Amino acid sequence: MATNSKTATHYHAYWYFCDGSLGILRVWFKLGAAILLGAVLAPTDPVLASSIQVGPPNTGGEDTPRFTLTSEAGLNDGLAFPFVYLAIKIAEAFSEGKTFTYEMLWSWFTHDVLWKIGAGVVVGVLVGKLLAKVVFSKHTRETTISQGYVVIALTLLAYGLAEYVHSYGFIAVFVAAFAFRRSECEHTYHQKLHDFAEQSEGLLMSLVLVIFGMFLGQGLQAGVELTWRVYIVSFTFLLLIRPIGGFIALSGLNLPHTEKYAISALGIRGIGTLYYLSYALNQGFFADEDALKLWIVCSIVILTSIFIHGLSASRLLKMTPKSSIKINAAYI
Repeated sequence: MATNSKTATHYHAYWYFCDGSLGILRVWFKLGAAILLGAVLAPTDPVLASSIQVGPPNTGGEDTPRFTLTSEAGLNDGLAFPFVYLAIKIAEAFSEGKTFTYEMLWSWFTHDVLWKIGAGVVVGVLVGKLLAKVVFSKHTRETTISQGYVVIALTLLAYGLAEYVHSYGFIAVFVAAFAFRRSECEHTYHQKLHDFAEQSEGLLMSLVLVIFGMFLGQGLQAGVELTWRVYIVSFTFLLLIRPIGGFIALSGLNLPHTEKYAISALGIRGIGTLYYLSYALNQGFFADEDALKLWIVCSIVILTSIFIHGLSASRLLKMTPKSSIKINAAYI
């Protein structure tokens, strides 16, 4: 477990550094928009990437690539939000003709990083443990509480309480699910929750992808200009920054090169990117020109990622050694 925790930790830390490096290049963007680009392109999509993640509960050990990709998809949705807020604060300061000072940076670090992440973790642990006590109680064993749709209650309760105390709902939901999973980890109820969640995610994702396709079609009909810079930024991020950054981040770990390459290459971009981008742009501090460029770049990255990773995922995972380190089923 320790080896794989290091894998995930090293990987997440360097991945955000790479995203920041791409943004700080500031080619074609102002500083706030450049940081926002790095932040919104960081999250991978847990639903689109479900075929390369760990399997159902209690089905046996999982290899290192699947465990790492699963932990990344679960964690980085919430961990990207501080950098989204950083981009918003910088854009707000510049739009008002001010300089982004060290006091503003410290305020962002203490509130948007330390407090919101810490509070989200605490809320997640409390909700996960409390709901597990209720669900696995002998008094609720044959009631409707024991049905699969309790996963919706877990999600909404954790998210709602986290937002109420001004923390990150995404982090709270991930931690709550982990805390719940660690309670009665051998119980068959976890399989029921997994099946319901997987079916619900698939249905919702199908709807969202249809809407995304309509969005792309409307953009093309509106005559949106796709310049060479758009393609350079998009493909540089997807084909160079992600694989190279991930491979360097994993270089200190005792893993086969094929395994490191598979983990580094398989970062499927998805709907989380559009959510963060919409949230930031709706604050009204980014220039219309930057907003349009961000929408175009992110749309191309998502579309290309779905296509490329969809074709290459199974082949990349087959490249990993059969003797890859396995994770105990109780942790997943």
